[in-house]
Amino acid sequence: MSARWTVAIAGASLAVVLTFFCAGVNAPAVAGDVATFGRSAVMAALAVGEDSAAAYVGSNKCKMCHAKQYKSWKKNKHAKVMDILKAGNSSEKKTAHNLDPGKDYTTDATCLPCHTVGFGKPGGYVVPAADDKKAVKRAKHLAGVGCESCHGPGGAYLDLHMDLLKSKRKYKVEEMYAAGMNKLGADVCTQCHNEKGPTFDPSHPFDYTKMKDLGAHDHFPLKQREP
Repeated sequence: MSARWTVAIAGASLAVVLTFFCAGVNAPAVAGDVATFGRSAVMAALAVGEDSAAAYVGSNKCKMCHAKQYKSWKKNKHAKVMDILKAGNSSEKKTAHNLDPGKDYTTDATCLPCHTVGFGKPGGYVVPAADDKKAVKRAKHLAGVGCESCHGPGGAYLDLHMDLLKSKRKYKVEEMYAAGMNKLGADVCTQCHNEKGPTFDPSHPFDYTKMKDLGAHDHFPLKQREP
């Protein structure tokens, strides 16, 4: 474990302990202040951890090299899955699967892992406070099933992409895998497309062979990639 994450975890743990300790005493004002401190400390700890090599960076970083893929993805349903969680959206489907169509699920921790990028992981999606403009902006870039949902956290291979962007040299895909990019396969998709999902239909299980060609975006030749 890196020193950055040791500090991050320690800070988050202290914040949680203090918050619960003060919430249990007869001093609401103090408890409220410490709870606010606790949330801030946790967010600060997570910010430290975002420097981790395996942190999520957001799909907006990917468009520097893959503008066409990014534009195609933005039109794809994967980019818009966060909207499904909003109250009043996809009401018919929610009702059919015993979900409350009038409920806002955008802060539900059971839904967010498959409707955002990297929820609960270093640099991943964090439910923002409505009055925190910076957090709201960052959350927007991590909402939906983004590039890193399939390809893995960009912090692992962003430096390699930047090197390729500047040098214009050729590369093989194995170099990307070695840097930490996911090798796409059924196991990547079935992390979310499985029987644990609340809208899973056993009569129509996920068919990777069929669905992989549809993808989350159109595919374009990568000029610098060698066969």
